[in-house]
Amino acid sequence: MLKLILAPLLVALATLVARRWGPKIGGIVVGLPLTTGPIFLFLALDQGLDFGARACVGILFGLVGLAGFALVYAAVSRRAGGVVSLMASAAAYFVVSGAVNSLALNRMIGAALAAYAALLLVAWLIKRPQPGATKPVSRWWDIWFRMITAAGLTLAITTAAERLGPTFSGIVGTYPVVTTVIMTFTHHQSGREVAIAMLRGTVLSWIGFVSAFLVIGLTLIPYGLTVALVLAVLANLGTTILALWIDRFITSRTKGNPHEFVPARPFDR
Repeated sequence: MLKLILAPLLVALATLVARRWGPKIGGIVVGLPLTTGPIFLFLALDQGLDFGARACVGILFGLVGLAGFALVYAAVSRRAGGVVSLMASAAAYFVVSGAVNSLALNRMIGAALAAYAALLLVAWLIKRPQPGATKPVSRWWDIWFRMITAAGLTLAITTAAERLGPTFSGIVGTYPVVTTVIMTFTHHQSGREVAIAMLRGTVLSWIGFVSAFLVIGLTLIPYGLTVALVLAVLANLGTTILALWIDRFITSRTKGNPHEFVPARPFDR
C-alpha cells in the first residue's frame, strides 16, 4: 500500500506547487527525490541496509545522467518539439549513466563529485528564464496520470531490484519519470520557454539531491536508516538553498545579459 500511495501523493504535491507558484519553483519541487526517495526506502527495507548503501552509488551515477538529460533537452528543444526532445533526453540519461558506471568510479565520493560537477555545468549552460515567464497551464486530469505513472515506476523498480542489483537499481530508479511527465505537459501546454524555466529550477534542485544521497551512502550502515534519512533531508535542504542563493547572486551580477544555451548554437547555421 505504501508503494502505491506514497510516491503518487508526493508527485501530486509537486504538481500543485508548480501550478501555484510558477515554473521555476515548480521545477525545484519536481527536482526533489519524489520517486527515487520512496524507491530507495523500499529497496533498503526489502533488501537490507548494505544493498541500500551500494544503491546510493548507482543513484549518484544516475544524477550524472540527469545532467545529460537536461542538457540534451535544452539543446534539442531549440529545433524540435517536446516529444522528440524527451526521447533524446531519455536516451542521453541511460547512455551517460552507463558510461559513468563503466568508468568503475565505485567510490561514493568520486560519484558525488562527478554529479556535482555535471549538474553545476548544466545549470550554467542553460539560459536563465525570461522575466515574467507564465505559469504552466495544467488540465484537471493530468495530475491523476502523473500519480499513476509514479506508482507504476515505484512498483516496477522495487520488484526488479533483485535482478538489477544495487547499482543498476539506483540508476534506473533515478530516471526522472516525474520530470518527464510534467515536462511533456508543460512544453505542450505552455511552450518551450516555460518548460526550460521549469527544467532549470529542476537542475538546481538536483544539486541538493546529490548531497542527500551522498550523506545516506556514508551514514546508512554506521547510523541506521532513520538517522541517515534525517541527515539527508537536512543536507538536501541546505544545499538547495545555497545553490539558489548563488544562482540569484550570479543573476543579479549578470542582469541584462543572461546566459544563452551555447552548445545548441551550431544548429542555427
